[in-house]
Amino acid sequence: MKRGILLLNIALFTAVSAALSWPAHAMAPELLDIYNERPDLQLAFEATGRAVPGTAAGFLIDLDDWARQYGWQVYPSLAGYRPKTLPPSHNGREAPATNAAAWVVIDKNSGHVLGAYHADQSWPIASITKLITADIVTRNVSSLDVWHNVYDSDDVGGAKLLVEHGTRFRLRDLLYATLVGSANNTANSVARILGGTKADFVAYMNTRAYQLGLRHTEFTDPSGIEVGNVSTAREVGKMAATIFSENEAVREMAQTYRRLMTGSDGVQRDVMTTNWMLYQPEFDDVWVMAGKTGYLHESGWNVVEVLRPSRFDDRRELVVVVLGSPMRGDSFKNVEALSHWAWENFTW
Repeated sequence: MKRGILLLNIALFTAVSAALSWPAHAMAPELLDIYNERPDLQLAFEATGRAVPGTAAGFLIDLDDWARQYGWQVYPSLAGYRPKTLPPSHNGREAPATNAAAWVVIDKNSGHVLGAYHADQSWPIASITKLITADIVTRNVSSLDVWHNVYDSDDVGGAKLLVEHGTRFRLRDLLYATLVGSANNTANSVARILGGTKADFVAYMNTRAYQLGLRHTEFTDPSGIEVGNVSTAREVGKMAATIFSENEAVREMAQTYRRLMTGSDGVQRDVMTTNWMLYQPEFDDVWVMAGKTGYLHESGWNVVEVLRPSRFDDRRELVVVVLGSPMRGDSFKNVEALSHWAWENFTW
């Protein structure tokens, strides 16, 4: 398949090199005025607006995030930062204890953080990385039904689709294997479809992260197998919420618990999700709209879920990120406990 048939928007990325240098963030005049008047904000945020790690900025991504979370409620001049949907009010107990390294609960409709624990801590996100990989590929190809090879060189260890070198699959199926089965070799395979080197694709990934406003997120490979793929619970939440809202193809794949796929070898493969919350009966008390898991020895068990208390209750939709749970089952139980806490202790 010729590269030119597949590319749509890749020109948006071609100016980006592997060594990225970003321009300073242009702060809104009304926000800059408040920043210049408040020494506490100057300690927590750089002049560019970026949050300073280890300060009172906490889980906030940047000064714009402060304005969206808090500033609009205090300063009439920041009314433009008021969310279209007002955040729920807290009327109950504090969040339950978990055994995770970090977590965040976000009201999806308003973007308001309902609860957080070490949500600004840099953490290896493992296969949650695949969300960005799939987002870039699906946005920049003309068809998901083209056929594409999986090579032995795509195998970097960890979870993989068992195939012989050169076996071809529809790109759509390779993306399902990447997001449903979290296969590392298919993640590397789909990254090749845009042409160029691995470094080129990683540059695209970091460009996309910057476009999403993720200043504490960095990617080093398309699959998540490398510990250099890092983010924070807060930024994973923003990344997942945006991708699942804007990218229908990725959202559909991330809510699928099983995919049957047949390659050029004629063998039918049954790919099951790594996301237990999509099919195990013990989690029938939540409705998962989309999710992605990730595991490395260095990171523990990570998961991001977009979920509701029931199928049609979109008013109380949450984004829950849990990083660094010690056991796989713990990660989902932590999500379940945090989501029920939010639904029981906030008023929408």
